[in-house]
Amino acid sequence: MRHTTRTFLVAASALLAALVPPAAGGATALAAPLTAPASMPPSPVPASAQTPGTVVQRGGTLHVPSGEEGPVTTYFGAALPSGTTGTVKARLLLSNLDWPPEGSDEHIPSELYHTRWSCSVNGGAFVDCPYGREGFVLPEAQAAPFLTYAVRVDADSGAASNPLLFGSFDVTDTTGHRIATGGAGFEFDLGTPEAEHRTVLHARDRSGVLWQYEGTGKAATPLKPRQRVGGGWGGYTALTRLGAPTADGKGDLVARDTDGVLWYYRGSGDLSAPFWPRVRVGGGWNAYTSLTGTSTGLLARDRDGVLWHYRSLYGAPPSAPFAPRVRVGGGWNAYTSLTALDGTVLARDTGGVLWAYHPSGSPDPAVPLRSRVRVGGGWNVYTALAGTGDLGFQTSRDLLARDRDGVLWAYEGNYFGVPRTPRTAVGRGWNIYDTLL
Repeated sequence: MRHTTRTFLVAASALLAALVPPAAGGATALAAPLTAPASMPPSPVPASAQTPGTVVQRGGTLHVPSGEEGPVTTYFGAALPSGTTGTVKARLLLSNLDWPPEGSDEHIPSELYHTRWSCSVNGGAFVDCPYGREGFVLPEAQAAPFLTYAVRVDADSGAASNPLLFGSFDVTDTTGHRIATGGAGFEFDLGTPEAEHRTVLHARDRSGVLWQYEGTGKAATPLKPRQRVGGGWGGYTALTRLGAPTADGKGDLVARDTDGVLWYYRGSGDLSAPFWPRVRVGGGWNAYTSLTGTSTGLLARDRDGVLWHYRSLYGAPPSAPFAPRVRVGGGWNAYTSLTALDGTVLARDTGGVLWAYHPSGSPDPAVPLRSRVRVGGGWNVYTALAGTGDLGFQTSRDLLARDRDGVLWAYEGNYFGVPRTPRTAVGRGWNIYDTLL
């Protein structure tokens, strides 16, 4: 659903000083998509069961999924007093909206930014419901003993922060006198985030086939069943993403082949075929023992332990995506694993201690990172670490870790790009992959 105004909710939490991964627990089945229980529409309230002058919302408060599920509809039955004639009007007034001050640049309450409302009466066509301080205005109708109004609500994932919206549904006669009234309620539930807000995990198996796991937006079961991207990826000695890919097919990666040639794969925007054909960047990349993509570009560690920064060039062609390299510093051979959570680099040393290098925000490409901060010890229990996008519901970047038994664990990241406990088991059998990214 498209909207002219959008807001974004940013969750901030305190930086953890220390984090020790818990011991590996029992294996669980591979993640699968969540399935919703079947439900029946609410039974209509017969007109004979209502007192004249009342409006009843069938089934009570409407639960609206905030995400890509699409619109849901609630029905209001209005029993009019006998003798009512002429044209009647109806409005839905939500009484707990936070209206902006008069004269403000904002014209609607923030609770309505991520929603779209349409209405109909007696089975007629749905039309947009204009809204003002006096409520939603529904289509006019000719008076009858019983009228049925339908209100349809479509909410994107930004509406998940909405409270329960409640108020009244009123019907007035030609003189403006209220002739029927009743309560109304709308509760916004966590739905499935739109594809642009869900991440994708890529995994290469030992035969060189690349697979992708689309995120669900559900923290408890974060990954859908795998989908095959294609074969022939075994010819690469290094793969890294440049930023977190999303389920709408966005996100680029680079791959180094056995001859030291670096190739660029640009995201296609189509998850069924997520990359455009590769483009050659250049040779000589076998000089590096590690390649790590971040939000600022590509970090490359050479055999002497020196880290180099290749800053991404905005709008540059895939054949020349980076500025010339700039030296960051030495001593990076102390680490056995480097992965990125957006702009934060997580580095595991030979003793199993995990360190976080947060982005510096400096315009100097030689200083992309701040001084390291200790996350915690015990991370040598994992054979692979992979930073991802958000595996939950629009919170922050997350970390996936595979243990020696092939169990994959998810750590939710905080606002600062640091993984938090408790970890969640995602699935087992992940030792079939030699690369996670």
